[in-house]
Amino acid sequence: METDAEGRFSFSNLPDGKYALRASHRGYIASAFEQHPPGMFTAILTGEGLNSTDLKFMLQPQCSIYGTVSEDSGDPVGQARVALFRVDAASGTGRMVRANSTISDGAGFYQISGLAPGSYYMAVTGTPWYATRRQSRDPMGNPIENLPRSPLDVAYPLTYYPDVIDANAASPITVNPGDRVQADLTLHPVPAIHIVYQAQPAGPNQGFSMPQVRQDVFGNSDYVPMAGTTMNRSDPRNPNSGITMELSGVAPGQYEVVLNGQNGQPGRSMSLDASSDRVNLDPSSAVPLVEVSGKAAMAGEGALPPDLTLDFTSKQTNEQLMAHTSPDGSFKLQPMQAGTYEVTANATGFSMDIMQLTATGATANGHLLKIGSEPVTVSAKVAESIASVNGLATLDGKPASGVLLVLVPARPTPGQEDSRINQSDSDGSFEFQRVIAGSYILVAIQDGWSLEWGRREAMAPYLAKGQSVLVPVHTKEVKLAEPVEVQPR
Repeated sequence: METDAEGRFSFSNLPDGKYALRASHRGYIASAFEQHPPGMFTAILTGEGLNSTDLKFMLQPQCSIYGTVSEDSGDPVGQARVALFRVDAASGTGRMVRANSTISDGAGFYQISGLAPGSYYMAVTGTPWYATRRQSRDPMGNPIENLPRSPLDVAYPLTYYPDVIDANAASPITVNPGDRVQADLTLHPVPAIHIVYQAQPAGPNQGFSMPQVRQDVFGNSDYVPMAGTTMNRSDPRNPNSGITMELSGVAPGQYEVVLNGQNGQPGRSMSLDASSDRVNLDPSSAVPLVEVSGKAAMAGEGALPPDLTLDFTSKQTNEQLMAHTSPDGSFKLQPMQAGTYEVTANATGFSMDIMQLTATGATANGHLLKIGSEPVTVSAKVAESIASVNGLATLDGKPASGVLLVLVPARPTPGQEDSRINQSDSDGSFEFQRVIAGSYILVAIQDGWSLEWGRREAMAPYLAKGQSVLVPVHTKEVKLAEPVEVQPR
């Protein structure tokens, strides 16, 4: 229904039950009743003795961040890439994820609207429109000796708000409900780096693979666009000869370079310290990307869900690689970099968990997989979480609605805390659905939504007063005999 001129609403003759109440209006953040990130809300219980009237539904006005990207001279920077990052509420660990992005116009102006209130971090990249790229080889591919650098051979380094190039020095941009916050940013041109790569064709009359350059942005791996690329054959008369690739317009910094594989071989990756005027990529120092394959199976009886995926999330870069399983559970990932990955199982309409993870060619510990240089074969035993945990949250002996509830594993699995969150409903009741069998500690925290609930150390002060919960194997429902008392934040 629509509210009247004073915002009042009324749903009449509702059967007894539990309802999700949602509201939306132009210029406001669509929301459920008392919604908190990541999508938790208070359900409304109707029935005898339950209060479902005089509800105050607060909608928050949308926010926007706008400004101008310019350079030291005061000239605007058009086509600058403006990205916003914020803490990922869904993980509860404090990690940063991309929230939104846009491109500045010809006057350097940008605006990102429709934002929810909160704190955002900004990262900006761009290319000077006037930059002149020095060519170090003539049209025949011969090197040009002692070629002076053009003063316009410049690039903009990745810059964070407010005008810093160190992510640790970045400041948050806080927007309150309805705010329109101005955040201008200045880019500083610096002498550009040229990256030179000697490439060979994959085969007769075949093309060349372009190196992929990436950089870290708030713990996320982002591709770096090249401002210019030149290619010169070592033998212009031989169409199958190698070439010298020169990538230009890159600012000094630390990068990761991925060299694509050829003739069925896996690609390779290498770290690049781009600190000198001209950097030669040495393929011999690149580490081969690792081929990962394996098979998933149910830990007990039953068939795998039809769209089961295993997700491999890098603990170093937050990059996520998804492996789709075949009907028999087999899968193969694209070649990936060495490192430590958190492995999780997902399927539409199911809550899946990995019960056992083993591997050859890598080290498996709980949900963590440490990959080196050898090909990896993974075996994953998965199970469907079917149990629900139901109970009541109370504060001073009275039902408490809208409080944070965290179900913390008593013995966490390495690499994955497995903590679950919920929010109590209007009568203080709550229900955790699809909980994997195991032992837990349940805590209820008043105004605890800003806590990093996914980090065990953040939950440690509350565990002593939490309630022990046991979910036996094959159990479908656990009803808590005693209410859980709400603790202050």
